[in-house]
Amino acid sequence: MFKRTIEGNLVKWKESSIRKPLILRGARQVGKTSIVRKFATENFEEFVEINLEKSDYKKLFRDVDNISEFITKAEFVSKKNIVEGKTLLFIDEIQESIDVLNLLRFFAEDKPNLHVIVAGSLLEAKLLDGWKIPVGRVDYMYLYPMTFFEYIYAIDDKKILEQPEITRYLLEKHFKDYLIIGGMPEAINSYSKEKKLEPVRTVHERLISSYNDDIDKYAKDFEKKYLQLVVNFGPRIAGEIYKYEKFGDSEYRGREIRDAIDSLQKTMILKEIPSINSVNIPLIPKLKRGKKMIWLDIGIVNHFNNVQLDIMSGNYKWKIMEQYVGQTLLSSGINRKFDLYYWAKNKDEGSAEVDFCFQYKDKIVAIEVKSGATKEMKSLFSMIDTGGDTILPIRISWDKLGIEKYQHGNKKYKILSVPFYLLEKWQELINLL
Repeated sequence: MFKRTIEGNLVKWKESSIRKPLILRGARQVGKTSIVRKFATENFEEFVEINLEKSDYKKLFRDVDNISEFITKAEFVSKKNIVEGKTLLFIDEIQESIDVLNLLRFFAEDKPNLHVIVAGSLLEAKLLDGWKIPVGRVDYMYLYPMTFFEYIYAIDDKKILEQPEITRYLLEKHFKDYLIIGGMPEAINSYSKEKKLEPVRTVHERLISSYNDDIDKYAKDFEKKYLQLVVNFGPRIAGEIYKYEKFGDSEYRGREIRDAIDSLQKTMILKEIPSINSVNIPLIPKLKRGKKMIWLDIGIVNHFNNVQLDIMSGNYKWKIMEQYVGQTLLSSGINRKFDLYYWAKNKDEGSAEVDFCFQYKDKIVAIEVKSGATKEMKSLFSMIDTGGDTILPIRISWDKLGIEKYQHGNKKYKILSVPFYLLEKWQELINLL
């Protein structure tokens, strides 16, 4: 099983004195079940897994209305004793039972010392239909596709991180492979075994089919055509700014596309990145402006666009690198979702636009993504001029790590240069500014 960054957060949850049942959220196939099993093996004496998608389990736990009954049945089917402090109870695909979901509040109240984790790939879709999670009775964590450094550990090349004299060359080489393969655990697993891309294509095709199949499971008939359009067109505009009107050259109304995108966003298949036009904290999005699309996984995006072997040519390279940067930043949000934006001036003030920005402590991190050789950054300079010392400017590119000094007009600027392959270390690197 692959090593994941979230494991440290899970250990902290296990040891917390104010622990509550944990809902592990994430899109289908990002590795939720695998990481819970690994965590259980390494940290508990016993592990009980109840998968409510299995028809016999679904029937058995139907109409269960108290904790004692649930535990009795779970012990019966697992043939294991559930002991507080020693057993991890994992309830998978909880969206199959509203009765079990409602029990979570009682686990928190009546069995606070029992470690309980639940997951459900389509739970968010159920919440759209009026299901409710017990407020204040649960904890949350979010799991995303594997990051580049998680990929490095998965292909068993972590040794390159311990050899600084050759790290840059090898990291860049592996990074280009990661851009093609992406971060879905099954895709990485298939590549790690044979170091061939053909099995990866097969995995991506199967994942795409599964997301379309899921629509039939949770969508109402009148919604399906809008959801299917977004699933099949969205990856083609990953990294781009879009509007709801005429989405995918369709004649659907903007409201219909907006609702479909919102539904898929809740299942974590995609993320809308809204714009801001000020540098005041807290950051307030301009919801009527165009939004930037970040898809679940860069490997799936490349598969949709059929450019797996030529991703760094033409205009596509800037789109795919923005997808990578957005996807990597979003994966930072393990305990809470990561609030990500892009900055753009009002049209009557000019055309300046900064690719990504977010609040970090009492500052605003502003990021320009440069996939080519150009170092033109007028928009970033404009944002710095507007925000002054509140702005922490970063240029993400293929160049080496360091502080770069620029002069634009009569002003001087210091900008942190971060290579693409080090982006997920941004919280450490930001201290260089």
